[in-house]
Amino acid sequence: MSGRNAPHVPTPKVISRQISLTSRTGMNPERSLGACGENWTTKSSSMTPTTFCWRRLLVNLTPKLCRMDEKPNLPENIMGPLRILVTGFEPFGTHQYNPSQEVALGLEGHHHLSIAGSEMSINAEITSRVLTVDEHGAIQTANSLASGESWDAILHIGLCDSCIHPRVEQRAQQRLSMRIPDNSGRMLHEQHIDGRGDTGCWIDISTWKKQDFSCDFELSYDAGLFVCNETYYHTLHALQLHSALQLPPPCLFLHIPPTEHLSVASASQFALDCIATMVLPSPNPIVEVVAGLVTNKQGQVLLAQRSDDHTWEFPGGKCEPNENWADAMERELLEELNVKVEANRILGTWEHLRNGSMLRIHLIDCSISFGQPRADPSVHASLMWCDPLDHESMNWTGRDGAMMEYIAKYNSMPR
Repeated sequence: MSGRNAPHVPTPKVISRQISLTSRTGMNPERSLGACGENWTTKSSSMTPTTFCWRRLLVNLTPKLCRMDEKPNLPENIMGPLRILVTGFEPFGTHQYNPSQEVALGLEGHHHLSIAGSEMSINAEITSRVLTVDEHGAIQTANSLASGESWDAILHIGLCDSCIHPRVEQRAQQRLSMRIPDNSGRMLHEQHIDGRGDTGCWIDISTWKKQDFSCDFELSYDAGLFVCNETYYHTLHALQLHSALQLPPPCLFLHIPPTEHLSVASASQFALDCIATMVLPSPNPIVEVVAGLVTNKQGQVLLAQRSDDHTWEFPGGKCEPNENWADAMERELLEELNVKVEANRILGTWEHLRNGSMLRIHLIDCSISFGQPRADPSVHASLMWCDPLDHESMNWTGRDGAMMEYIAKYNSMPR
């Protein structure tokens, strides 16, 4: 059975990580420079190949199963510390000082990351960079990703002079409208960055428990319309474009308030709390699920009614092992709706605990390239085009209602 109706057998959590091909790993590629394939050997029997490329290698590392009362055994002796990029910004406008710069630079180096109330921990090596407050700084990280640099997580930090508490940003807009010039003198008003559309992170921040963090914080869907938003936008899109993983490495933007509301030391600790929450494994087996946002010319959204419980959902299904989010989305809609689509971008992620497994449902903006949607009766009883504003009375599957509310409220549909 295909799609989100298909039964799922929980499996141990798999940690996917890109590592450099060095003599430390004991790997001997059997193919010539630039070749790709699955034929390589390793002196370590605990490593299983998925994809081989000369410059980078994607490896699935499965921790040993342990008793429920034992601390998970993370294979750092093979992986080494996680590589984290943290960026801050130089001063801008009337600000002679930008605390995000000091926080980022102060975090550079080795850290042992953990979450309050959890026995899980992992080592991380943080690289810090200070970005210029202009277009060059906004695209710097995206350009680094395009040139082949990679990290296990990215945290951008910027100053929000109107904030009292830190704000964790869920969404980046494709729009810029500046109240002051950036540091190169650029001052754009109501302009699109490009035509790719708003995008969101693939982390469900709404599930974060505030008691696990060192200070209070706010969840935000508005990163502003200045260089902070521009930076987040370019990095999220670059990660989706250039990562070969099932889901790209996690990335967030953190706005911190001025130092009269939050000291540099407290902001630094909160940044580490965010990084730990981004990278530490879930206590539940993770199931990556893709759900397609398909719209028509009238701005209506395609919904599918499940055959089993007659609830309504965005059509989609589970990612296969070693299948990335875009390929999974295109495969699922071909199987379920008999249409060819292009999976354009990730809009956001919603988590849903079911039968002991954590479903991470990624809402994907899709455009139909061929065919008309037709329901497969074994999966869906019917299809419907729905106005996003007329969703409250519907009987939803899982958290699909929250996904539709997000679309209606933040107008994240293609335009």
